[in-house]
Amino acid sequence: MQTSKRWATHLATLAFHGVMAVGVGLMISASTSYLELGDAHPFFLEKLPLAHPRLWLTALYVHVPSALLALPACLLLVVRSIRARFPALHRWLGRITGALVLFGVVPSGMYLACFAQGGAVSTVGFWLTGLITFGAMVMSIAAARARDLRAHRRASAHVLAQLSVAVSSRLILASAEALGAHDEWIYVAALWLPVLGGVLVAELMFRPRGSWTSKGSRHEELVAVPRLDVVREPGASRAA
Repeated sequence: MQTSKRWATHLATLAFHGVMAVGVGLMISASTSYLELGDAHPFFLEKLPLAHPRLWLTALYVHVPSALLALPACLLLVVRSIRARFPALHRWLGRITGALVLFGVVPSGMYLACFAQGGAVSTVGFWLTGLITFGAMVMSIAAARARDLRAHRRASAHVLAQLSVAVSSRLILASAEALGAHDEWIYVAALWLPVLGGVLVAELMFRPRGSWTSKGSRHEELVAVPRLDVVREPGASRAA
């Protein structure tokens, strides 16, 4: 049973990394058009009129590259074999990724969220994923400095889950488009489902092992041990 669970976990991890790698590759390919077209890009034109178009473009040029670097870096940081074999690389890659997320991805994304398609519901969704990412990264760094590895990995899992929203959301939108669905609520759902789902998955990965019944059984077992010792060693009780 444990072996099958272990294999299922490995397969799920490989599938997740594979999907994220493909998604990052497609996003990098699509992002080259931002440099080629600049303020003639359709994504920019649909946001017009803007009070500060240069500021919006600057935020976009900060957000896209930093996010496309941070997500693959996080995928590498959670690989156990890399952590074990190359601890110095893990530390330095973590520091660089932390700086990218805290000073690049999140601030620029929070600003761009004010102009998101889908109105206020989408803006709140982007702010939520940004705040979760920022808070989880701060906790991940603090836990790493305190040598609390479990808390560090738990917080890092939340960072990765929220950074992966960009890929998951695009996959949902691409699937909906392939089915001929173009309603605005689909765009909102494609954002909120990965955000909330990411929180749930990250928490489930680090939930305490064992149910309350198994904990209760273990407690009864431990409590019973001293009584059994007394019965098995009557001489010890008389000596006491």
